[in-house]
Amino acid sequence: MKVITRTDSLSREEWLEERSRGIGGSDAGAILGLNAYKSAWQLWAEKTGRIEDTFTGNLATRIGQALERPIAELYAQELAAEGLAVVAWPVLLQGAETYQLANVDFFICRPSEANLDQWELGKVNDHDSQTAPINIEALLEIKTGGMVGRGNADGWAEDSVPGSYWAQGCHYASVTGISTVHFVCLYGGAGLLIRKVTYSQPVIEHLNEAEAEFWGKLVLDEAPEVTGNDLDAIGKMYPESTDETVEADDIVLGLVREYAAQKATVDSAEAELKRLRAQLELVIGSASVVTYEGETLYTYKSTKSSETFDAKAFQEAHPDLATQFTKTKPGYRVLKVAK
Repeated sequence: MKVITRTDSLSREEWLEERSRGIGGSDAGAILGLNAYKSAWQLWAEKTGRIEDTFTGNLATRIGQALERPIAELYAQELAAEGLAVVAWPVLLQGAETYQLANVDFFICRPSEANLDQWELGKVNDHDSQTAPINIEALLEIKTGGMVGRGNADGWAEDSVPGSYWAQGCHYASVTGISTVHFVCLYGGAGLLIRKVTYSQPVIEHLNEAEAEFWGKLVLDEAPEVTGNDLDAIGKMYPESTDETVEADDIVLGLVREYAAQKATVDSAEAELKRLRAQLELVIGSASVVTYEGETLYTYKSTKSSETFDAKAFQEAHPDLATQFTKTKPGYRVLKVAK
């Protein structure tokens, strides 16, 4: 691995600019189809400048950034019993392929008498050198979850790691040559969740092939296949319709027919679902719980009443004031397939 630059001396804008020059750990999940919020097509559209990545963070990400070091300090205390030290080395790394970049949270090292660097156990040690720490045994990725909203508890269930994080760890293993990654997540109500993943060489090679294919499409300006997880991104690229007409070919005709068939299937399933729900609502009546042999089958409870603003009544009572505080709401596009 090669050091591109230190990240502790960069502004966030400079760091984002450096990271945009290649494929980073947070991109791997989208490329492998493991990111529920971003597809490979959307990532391609962002990196080619067709759409802008407008996400600048939220409360959950700010909490994660603020707690990253304290969580690492806690885990350092646990690793001390194994004779392992946690090391912070804030650098942007480059792998064997120039487009593969990594910004690893922390490194787990084993101090020894032969080490040129001596690390203190039970705390996070800062490494200021341009060369890598000696005796790296694993990488350490810090995460938080369930702090804002429900989080992704299922992703951490049964000793697993959420797919996007798993892909990130695999990418870092490829760039650094360190195949073991410790994921430590402070999860609301569950405490520290610790997952140790060792990536096999075939798994890393699979990721490398997927990233090489994606990068090749970037260079050639060829879009990856859409998956359906990219509808919002496509909407950003084409927010408004024009008067233009596109002449379809046989491939597009086939897509339209397949779409119509699938929609008919979905509509039929939704109608059947409504019928079944109506029967369940009749059974429960005004009750709130239905049980079977003492176990809850389903519930149907009333929510609390809430207040809402009656815009129509306000406009009728105060038309001038309503006009003063009225703004134009952008329209949206509707897809309609001809019968």
